[in-house]
Amino acid sequence: EVAALILEANLVKKNRPHYNIALKDDKRYPYVKVTVNTKFPKIFITRRRLIDGALYFGPYTNVKPVKQTLEMISQIFRIKRCNRRIDGKGKRPCLNYHIDRCYAPCNGSISPEEYRNNVMEAVKFFKGETSGIIKELQEKMNTHAITQEYESAAAIRDQIDALKSLSQQQTATAGNDDSDIIATASDDETVFVQIFYIRDGNMVGKADLSLSWGDATGNIARVTEEFIKQYYQDAPVPPEILVQHPIPEKELVIKWLSEKAARSVQIQVPQRGNKKRLMEMAEQNAQMTMEQAHLKHSDKEQALQAMVQLKEALALSTLPAHIEGFDISNISGTDAVGSMVVFENGIPANSKYRHFNIKTVKGIDDFAMMAEVVKRRYTRQKAEKDKLPDLILIDGGPGQVSAAMGSLKELQLDIPLVGLAKRFEHIIVPKDDTDEVVILPHTSEALKVLMRVRDESHRFAVSSHRRRRTARLSHSELDTIPGVGASRKKALLNHFSSIEQIRHASVEELTAVDGISKGLAEKIVAHFNKERVANQ
Repeated sequence: EVAALILEANLVKKNRPHYNIALKDDKRYPYVKVTVNTKFPKIFITRRRLIDGALYFGPYTNVKPVKQTLEMISQIFRIKRCNRRIDGKGKRPCLNYHIDRCYAPCNGSISPEEYRNNVMEAVKFFKGETSGIIKELQEKMNTHAITQEYESAAAIRDQIDALKSLSQQQTATAGNDDSDIIATASDDETVFVQIFYIRDGNMVGKADLSLSWGDATGNIARVTEEFIKQYYQDAPVPPEILVQHPIPEKELVIKWLSEKAARSVQIQVPQRGNKKRLMEMAEQNAQMTMEQAHLKHSDKEQALQAMVQLKEALALSTLPAHIEGFDISNISGTDAVGSMVVFENGIPANSKYRHFNIKTVKGIDDFAMMAEVVKRRYTRQKAEKDKLPDLILIDGGPGQVSAAMGSLKELQLDIPLVGLAKRFEHIIVPKDDTDEVVILPHTSEALKVLMRVRDESHRFAVSSHRRRRTARLSHSELDTIPGVGASRKKALLNHFSSIEQIRHASVEELTAVDGISKGLAEKIVAHFNKERVANQ
């Protein structure tokens, strides 16, 4: 019977017959791996969990906060992140050592025992001990906010959000069990499965999957059993699997799982206590996932209707599924940046966003800047024979629209282009002799799509301009001081976090930074004192 069960699962996995479950999420989730079995342990992300003596934390369902947190933890605990081999030959340490981001085990600057202890402190975080780190970061964020260093405060806020996001994936539970909690919710076409991964008593991750089953009403136990048989063909088998309802062939499935795991495996329906509470939470998550899927489907339908409306309103030859939006941001012509955002089927495609530092325009001339950005964008698109957008949206009035159209004509490109003026939300459609104004009701879904593209291009332009301005100010402040090169500038900014804090630092505080001598500290203080006198 077990052999037949294994054969069935393998055949389903190989052939995926339409009448069997089709798992719609086969991706591997990331783990954090700590090589505690090596002389100098490393911490990194992997998507394969091996039996190799290393520590693994996960799986995590969202890799972005994991990457952010790993980078931050490595900085806090000064853990090696590069791929240099440690062979005892006393190599010259890299920049990370000089800016206090690594203890340089490659250079013998720290003993294996001290380095291991430091790594194990970082491991505590992945075991859920995050409160101390978050508190320290919140204090730094508040300090920056008080001194009106809002960009530094925002950067730390993002770090805190990443920590909290990861912490939510590591919510502590009672006991020390390893188990998977499986809950489902279904409509008349799809079964939505939620899995909670409990490892060493901690909820270290979760997964959302969906099954093409049809109406599973009254048949959830059978669906759950089929899911278990297919899912654990590849996934690690925990000692305990918790389900909502008793499955029909429980003993047979347990025997198969136990043989596969080479140890005893149990399938239980939790009745009380913390496990029951976690099952209820998983059920709620499955229900929410189903509702979100319904909303997403509804949003897609709504977006399609908006595209159809927009095509008709602007008399376009094709559906505007790919829209590119442009805007310009500057202060009196300085640090000018052009933005380009991309919307596909009414949804932002963030990875395709681009910003353009203005190169050819001096002074205040938004029209010329818009012409430059549009020309640069589509010169490259034309040269590389990339797919052109169905519609270009310009944030601005007739002047910006005319400038953009001039660039397209120069490139001999025929791409539909419109502008959206902010005040009245009038759509400007350029014609050969004059501009046509299209007015849509504010309730129009087509207008709402254009407004979203316009607002996003404006937001992206402003944020890009601020980054460029901050970089320029940081560069001009420190690079004019003799003796402050690239590595010392990085060390100062890493230690003090901002130019404003360096400006008010004493000689003693400056000499606490690696590479800053007393003589250089006095030069830095004198530089900023001279600046203050000049500004009085």
